[in-house]
Amino acid sequence: MIIDAKNKKVIAWGTSKLLELYLKHAENPQIAYVLDSNHEKQGAMFNGLETFLPGKLLEESPDEVVVVIFAVSNHAVQSILAALNTYGYALHKNVLLYSDVFYESFSKKMKKKFDIDLHVDTYHFVKSFYLSTKFPIHTTILGSFLLLEIVSKILAKGEEGQSIAEVGAFNCGNALLISQYLTQHRSVPFYIFDSFEGFPELTKYDPQNRGAGDYNIESTYEYIIDNFSFFSKAKIIKGFVPETFSEIDQGEMFSVVFYDCDLYKPALDTFAFFWDRIVPGGYLVIHDYIVEDGGFTGVEKATSEFFSDKNIVVETFWENTMAVIKKPL
Repeated sequence: MIIDAKNKKVIAWGTSKLLELYLKHAENPQIAYVLDSNHEKQGAMFNGLETFLPGKLLEESPDEVVVVIFAVSNHAVQSILAALNTYGYALHKNVLLYSDVFYESFSKKMKKKFDIDLHVDTYHFVKSFYLSTKFPIHTTILGSFLLLEIVSKILAKGEEGQSIAEVGAFNCGNALLISQYLTQHRSVPFYIFDSFEGFPELTKYDPQNRGAGDYNIESTYEYIIDNFSFFSKAKIIKGFVPETFSEIDQGEMFSVVFYDCDLYKPALDTFAFFWDRIVPGGYLVIHDYIVEDGGFTGVEKATSEFFSDKNIVVETFWENTMAVIKKPL
């Protein structure tokens, strides 16, 4: 896996998990050094690469450099792009997003594992939304891209009575992306679950530096609701799982369920409720499955426990830290 930089110096911006995974899996990463705006990281080593403040770019010629942004959230990427512009760097000229670098290999992997053809127009739709929306998105570009391609494949079948769910939507940026995509294709019922009050009580399998109430965004709830008023098929359900699952009709079936609550117990509750409600050939997509020690490792543990006696394969994608389970036919 080699960045096609035409013999230019490749510089990474962002000491993120994405960069760590890239350096781990790439045969020849070709990264010269890392940029990060955090002053405390200046001079530190990140997986063998020295870290500098962005001003280091003043020593480089923009015509001889390619900067690859390894940031997760869209607001972080937007901020980095704005900073790069002040140094004479621009997207697609001498700046790439990490997803641009991974696109080809990621497409081959999706085809091999799920026989899903990825479409460049879908990628551009995700990328454009990601770079322009004011809504925070904490799913990676390739995470949202994967999710939309799975949804697209399901919609193409034209089968009725199959809903979609996102469990753990936080600021609902990813849910808004899905809702807009559905309006341009075939709209189906889309259930969006979140407490909007932050985490519930954590277990010993969850990060010890987190606690109940973390990521509370209740103050933005009405704003979020207002922005979804245009999507008649989208239903935001406020509260903690599994209690909120009572809003689902007993016989309702799902083609795609996206889990993004980060924690062990909600993962078990989500799998227990939805697995029998996912149609054969449907998908369970799990966010934050690939994490570092001390991170949200409870998600992988819950997945291993719940599916230990079931005939399924958990396919993982380091490019977006996700796992995907296709329900057997």
